[in-house]
Amino acid sequence: MTKDSTPRRSVRLGSHTYLPAPKGTGPAKGVLMKGGLLVTLEVTEEILQEFMDAMTSLESQVSERWAAGHAS
Repeated sequence: MTKDSTPRRSVRLGSHTYLPAPKGTGPAKGVLMKGGLLVTLEVTEEILQEFMDAMTSLESQVSERWAAGHAS
């Protein structure tokens, strides 16, 4: 799967939930949500999305290594 075809999904960030912008709507449409309140991201959404993509990839890799290490 290429970066462009990777589905965007909500991600929990501590007590916040990050909701990425729908594909094709522009980088300023993502939001953070906490306690039912939405905080619109204007400048940082694209950077935050890249960070979350990197963290998701790292989490997947660590999970695979952890499972492989326990299977031995």
